[in-house]
Amino acid sequence: MRKGLAVFSAAAATAAIALLCACSSGGSQGANSTLPSSGISQSHVGADLSRSGIAPKFLSLEILKSLGHGVNPDRRKKKGPKDLFVDDVGTNAVEILKNTTWTNIGSISSGIDHPEGNWVDAKGNLYVANFTGQDITEYYPGKSIPKYTYAGVSEPVAVTTDSHGNVYEGDFEGYVTEFHQGSSIIIAQCTTGGDVWGVAVNKATDVFVVYWNGSFGKITEYSGGLSGCSGTVLGATVAFPGGMVLDKNSNLVVCDQDAEAIDIIKPPYSRISGTLGSGYSDPTTVTINKTNTQAYVANYGGKDVLVLSYPDGSNIATLNYANGLSSPFSAVDGLNYNP
Repeated sequence: MRKGLAVFSAAAATAAIALLCACSSGGSQGANSTLPSSGISQSHVGADLSRSGIAPKFLSLEILKSLGHGVNPDRRKKKGPKDLFVDDVGTNAVEILKNTTWTNIGSISSGIDHPEGNWVDAKGNLYVANFTGQDITEYYPGKSIPKYTYAGVSEPVAVTTDSHGNVYEGDFEGYVTEFHQGSSIIIAQCTTGGDVWGVAVNKATDVFVVYWNGSFGKITEYSGGLSGCSGTVLGATVAFPGGMVLDKNSNLVVCDQDAEAIDIIKPPYSRISGTLGSGYSDPTTVTINKTNTQAYVANYGGKDVLVLSYPDGSNIATLNYANGLSSPFSAVDGLNYNP
């Protein structure tokens, strides 16, 4: 059953760069010689640098810093907002919205075929579960052509990764599959008790799978991973499940399409502990940003994506046709939370 689809003057900097170039190309220059094409004495440069507090032995480092070198590239990547990727079954594409302004800045259509689930790993790679395409497509950060396609699945609706880079596919046909990143060779595949809707993996590589058993939604935990397919059915149940993620406190955050709610299930996962936000109409998937301050709910019945403050659930924005969306099924931030 399917419910829904440091600073110095410019002159000194220029002269210092020229000094380095001269030294590297023509050997050491005399202390009183003039820098090539500058008309500036090397002794004057040294004096200017001393007054600015830059010791000669740190000259090359300071110049590199002034040119933007020697800066941790990962820190640069973390500055500023990232994009929001929305799987839209109406446009049959991944719509890209600029975070905070929510302006539609483009889409990904290559490799996309009825996208229902998506995920961004710790390195910024985007994964899309293509239900009709019967595969998972993976994209490098900022790229719109798949770098890899994971085949050998039937009806993928959910995708996630673990801390080792392994890829997990939740399949509506009733199983969950694990791949090495960049390989369609199946590491493990486990059959569940019904139609799978979501999969999540924690730091300990425990795998959680939520599925519809014909009467209600159940969750099975595979402690330590899928190897051996030894799962434990948890006590908490939902009316009709959708997507599922973990937050930084190891809480399971689960969409309940029939109850039109987002359920919070705290360890040891024996019962529903609370809910997130309200006013849903067939919520299909939920994800959380890296800082655990925002959640993104694809509200399929309302044809929109709700951006919520996490964990209080207050509405930040409602994204819909005005943002270039048609029938969004899932949404994930470029700075996604990876346990």
